[in-house]
Amino acid sequence: MYFLKKLKWLMLSCILTSMSTQVSAHVLKNTTAQVILRDGQVEVKVLTNAEHLISALQSEQAWLMGDIDKLMPTNLSAEQQEEFVKNALKQKTSLRVNQQVIVFERVAFTTSNNEAHDLEIVFQAKHTFTTVDDLAISFPKSLGAVHASFVKPQYKLLGAGDTEKIKF
Repeated sequence: MYFLKKLKWLMLSCILTSMSTQVSAHVLKNTTAQVILRDGQVEVKVLTNAEHLISALQSEQAWLMGDIDKLMPTNLSAEQQEEFVKNALKQKTSLRVNQQVIVFERVAFTTSNNEAHDLEIVFQAKHTFTTVDDLAISFPKSLGAVHASFVKPQYKLLGAGDTEKIKF
């Protein structure tokens, strides 16, 4: 009887342990992007999985389907690989502000400690509009589905002890 009770607890703990590892394995793996619209500037922060992105850029099927313009060679150094990815993403990421095409001036890479997203790509562009009525962005198919958020910060100077009310 005592043995059966112990066996039940052992089996229950094994089941719970296996379920907890499965739950942690279901981290959102889709690419995420945050588009930040500031006065005279647009910044796009993309978090993605580097291995998946490189695999997509080296896919002959993606090239044949027109999803990528050029196949990334497999024998590139780390610097050449980064430059290839930057150019491919910059070329295929489209940004429009007030229905005018805006060109990204800078693309930078950093590594991320996030489990699902180990690569952060930051695009920066400038615009000359005093007010922005609309913004349109599209990402390359090589990034897969992108969960995007759009932010337009409001800046205020608060004096010591002051309260500011913000309307969204």
